[in-house]
Amino acid sequence: MTARKPSRSLNLRILVVLACTLFVVSLEYVYAHMDARLFSFLGLRYLDIGTGWRFLGLGMAVLPSLWMPVVLRRPSMVAYWILYLTVIVPVMWIPFHTLDSQPEGYLLFSGVLLLCFYLLGFAFRLPRWRIPRPDIPQDVFVMATLSLVTVMTLAVWSTNGFHLDLSFKSIYDRRRAAGEAIPMGSFLSYVKGNLGSALQPFAFAVGIARRSWIMVGVSLLAGIVGFSVDGSKTSALIPLFLLGLYPLMTKFRSRFGIAVPLMGAAFVILAMILKDLTKDPRIPVVTTWRMFDVKGLLSGYYWEYFSSHPKMLLSDGILRVFFDNPYKYAAPEQIGYVYFGSSQTNSNAHVWASAYGDFGYFGMFLVTGLLGLIFRAIDSMAVNRGFLIPAFLASFLGMKLSDVALDTSILSHGTLAILLLIYFLPPLKAEVQDEPLSLTRPVRA
Repeated sequence: MTARKPSRSLNLRILVVLACTLFVVSLEYVYAHMDARLFSFLGLRYLDIGTGWRFLGLGMAVLPSLWMPVVLRRPSMVAYWILYLTVIVPVMWIPFHTLDSQPEGYLLFSGVLLLCFYLLGFAFRLPRWRIPRPDIPQDVFVMATLSLVTVMTLAVWSTNGFHLDLSFKSIYDRRRAAGEAIPMGSFLSYVKGNLGSALQPFAFAVGIARRSWIMVGVSLLAGIVGFSVDGSKTSALIPLFLLGLYPLMTKFRSRFGIAVPLMGAAFVILAMILKDLTKDPRIPVVTTWRMFDVKGLLSGYYWEYFSSHPKMLLSDGILRVFFDNPYKYAAPEQIGYVYFGSSQTNSNAHVWASAYGDFGYFGMFLVTGLLGLIFRAIDSMAVNRGFLIPAFLASFLGMKLSDVALDTSILSHGTLAILLLIYFLPPLKAEVQDEPLSLTRPVRA
């Protein structure tokens, strides 16, 4: 009798689990030795919860590595991975250290979230829909996109008199001025939100994927204007974010599930090293705090507050005509007022925490189903449109949903615009994204 060699798929799964474990451990180490010390005044703590609870939280953070996709076969898988790294991992254990309540109280919320995330994974395992789409000529589409992005950029730029201010020192002054010039709910606020969350990354993605440097230039101009008008670091960092994903979605597409958590681990360790070398606290502010810590912190606050207070029932959103808001403020401002002492601290939470604040656990399952439909729509409309552009847009959708509620993201943060852009995206001459992926053959874009 001879021992059977482990299959290649089993070996890859083991590597995914090890890579995710490395990311989780790296993030916890950086959290304990840097972030919790720097941001304790914002509620970030590292309470002693005992070895058992500590390892339970970290184990729950690693658990999805058992089913996370290894090979990128559909664009929505990129969004799924981003939600795992930025939401699921920190949410599974950070609130254990930050909340005054006993860990077992929060355990039900984190367990339901883990179940919702598992169910969301079926969205890209089901057959794609057949969606008829118009066949728009490439030149017409490019000119229409360039014109739209340019007009939207000029409209946003006009709110500050076409001035350019790229200083970091005046960011918050520019934000206050932008809040007065572009009030929430106004037409310009939707223009600005969809420009930064959909049109700008789309123009950059098209430029990179189809070698249109004019599109890249227009996207960069939109980012500069966005940063100048309201200090939007997201607008400024969009090119870096997409360029960082580019090699992962091309050269490492067949081992994406291994490369991404390894890159995440290197990212958080590098942030700590740079902060120690430069003594500059702004480095963790725009890296580990912004991308990971605040997701876990606010998730715990939303669970704690709305577990003992009336749910919002979307009374601060699309259902305001049916329900009265039980509070003076919308949910993000209410959480900011209660936990940070100011309603001006707009504490937007990720898609599942926001859903819990509206409808409790039912809302978490409901938003999972709706998000699954969005994932399937993106994957279905990506057929014969190449892989890179839909994947770039899906990645940005994942980043947005790690910060805002689903209903808010639809009109204000580009979700609907992303779906429309993929719908109208002209086809490629050859359908290459549906070819079987090989671990030895390079994957084409």
